Amino acid sequence: MSSRYSGIFKNDVIPSALTQKDIIQGCKDGREEAYRMLVDVYAEQLMGTCMRYVRDRQKAEDALQETYIRVFKSIHKYEEAGTLTGWLTKIAVNCCLKELKKNKRLSFKEEELHFEKTFELPAVYEKLSTEDLLVMLDRLPGPYRIIFNLNIIEGYTHKEIADMLGIQVSLSRTKLTRARKMLQEYYLIQYKKSIV
Repeated sequence: MSSRYSGIFKNDVIPSALTQKDIIQGCKDGREEAYRMLVDVYAEQLMGTCMRYVRDRQKAEDALQETYIRVFKSIHKYEEAGTLTGWLTKIAVNCCLKELKKNKRLSFKEEELHFEKTFELPAVYEKLSTEDLLVMLDRLPGPYRIIFNLNIIEGYTHKEIADMLGIQVSLSRTKLTRARKMLQEYYLIQYKKSIV
């Protein structure tokens, strides 16, 4: 099945005769084909990142477009210290957070949540498919999902998350702990359904 975002890559492997360095240098030199290749190669992955944050396809496409605008404006600053994927993802995450703040969909007020018990996830949790995990993540309320994504998936520290979102470090930790508990409950409900 072909997607609208035709570029598929894993681990910074460029599926063409052009290398990643060629694409970066071509973009720095202002070559249109390099810009096009950058979009083709990374769009699918970055769209997935945007969807994890904003959940609405149109808003995710807007965030992706804003990501590429920022990338093209600042590609000359890219120093290849980390991976290009990491740099692009960081820009995409920031664009998504900006989109959520702009639409007032990013609120971190304390909510009253009640959990029956604290559970440790069984070892079978590791066997969940990516699709199953993403479905469970999608059920998390916005602030919990965002902090889970930032910390667990993107690897940001609680200090970095607090700075990005304008919240206290302790609130980031609390939201992550609660997100994990919710995922545990979702897992147990799903797991019970599958063994009954």
